[in-house]
Amino acid sequence: MTTAEKMESAVNRLLQQKIIFTLNNKVMKSGKLILFCIKDFYLVFTLQNQNIKKHFEIPYPYGFVEGHNRIQFDYSVHKFCQRNTHIETRAKLLSTAKKPNKFFNTYAEISVMENVDS
Repeated sequence: MTTAEKMESAVNRLLQQKIIFTLNNKVMKSGKLILFCIKDFYLVFTLQNQNIKKHFEIPYPYGFVEGHNRIQFDYSVHKFCQRNTHIETRAKLLSTAKKPNKFFNTYAEISVMENVDS
């Protein structure tokens, strides 16, 4: 099974559930997960809140870990460089040249909202 297939399988288990997206322990989005697809280098989620559907895209992560009712996406430089310290140092130096993307060297998480009435 490829990484994309594993990712799709993990996210499919969260479909039709009320979920919350967090980045650095801050809530980015929340709602009922209606659809999911992989488009180019992005994961595209369709969330529904009070009959309003909105699309939400995040970059494809360098790695992910599936847990009970949650998926953690790894955007760390360490994971990207696959433990090559020379490349990791250069990547971190490049990031200081301009303001990096909000996903740079972080972790994001999708988790099921607990104790939520439907």
